[in-house]
Amino acid sequence: MSVPSELHGTESIQLLQNPTNPSPEELAAAVKIIRQGLFDEEVTAQPDWTTTCPSVTSDTPREIRLGVLDPPGLPKTARRPVVLNWHGSGFVVPRFGMENNLCRYLGRDLHNTTFVDCDYVKSPEHPFPQGLYDCVSAIKWTLAQPWCNGEIVISGHSAGAHFSLVLASKSNALALGLTEEEYKAIKACASFYPVTDISIPQKSRRTNENGVETGIPMCPLSYHDLHFFFGAYIGYDPATHQKNALDPRVSPAKADIESFEVPCYIVACEYDPLADEAVALGKRLMEGPGGKKHGLYFAKGIGHGFESRLPSDMTSEGFDKLPGGKAALEAYAKASEFLQKTVPSTTQKA
Repeated sequence: MSVPSELHGTESIQLLQNPTNPSPEELAAAVKIIRQGLFDEEVTAQPDWTTTCPSVTSDTPREIRLGVLDPPGLPKTARRPVVLNWHGSGFVVPRFGMENNLCRYLGRDLHNTTFVDCDYVKSPEHPFPQGLYDCVSAIKWTLAQPWCNGEIVISGHSAGAHFSLVLASKSNALALGLTEEEYKAIKACASFYPVTDISIPQKSRRTNENGVETGIPMCPLSYHDLHFFFGAYIGYDPATHQKNALDPRVSPAKADIESFEVPCYIVACEYDPLADEAVALGKRLMEGPGGKKHGLYFAKGIGHGFESRLPSDMTSEGFDKLPGGKAALEAYAKASEFLQKTVPSTTQKA
């Protein structure tokens, strides 16, 4: 998730004049700028029903919004697997419901599966680990539903992909409040252009300082964008930031590779500044113990958040002829194949 597209010219914009110690007023003004371009995406799919669940956080009690997308024709009482999806947000932007189209698209193949599109609190109002507590809460709620067969997939995009990878690590999941039994119910993880290692120095990343590349569907991420988003989530003070960044619940790449008992599929994108770290983690997973259960796809010709820069209907005629269209279709096809193979019940009725 980048700053609103109209703010991108030929050079990046510094959102904070005091990048290591912004005042509350300065931070609030930057958050307003970030959030003002929110609804420039086309959303045509709607959930079949919505509800809320309580968060397990120890802070002020709150309710988490959930959008439920059921497979067509399946009786409401039929037990089936569930995919939980967490949207991209840069940890800051409230985009709940903006990925219904993507859930519906994956549901074409995973036709015996309910999708639960899950909201979570945003930073800087609710920094690390509050969003993760909401993810844990959504998992607990889902597993308690009579129509869930006890098998779930965790999935997401960008910050949401980060959450899914964090919870794919057993040590992280248990530390955040899942039980052993609840963790074992997670049968797979699908992570699209995730944040995997916030401890990496920002200036070492191949950021999109020139904005959108011609002919490339992408949400550009500049140095200042990443600094703002990551700081909002784990703090701007350098010492605090680095301490938190080394926590495996913040940087899942720091978790013990053997702790990823959940099969993970990572989609990395060529023009995404986060691609190198995503590829590195994917390769470590595939080369580690039990590596054959994991997967990695490197999508060429597209960047971070590519779906939001393409037509919302990926089944539309001529989609594959659009710049980046073929890569987008392949990315989702590969992820779908992985999930069908790893969790057969997603396509097989009980």
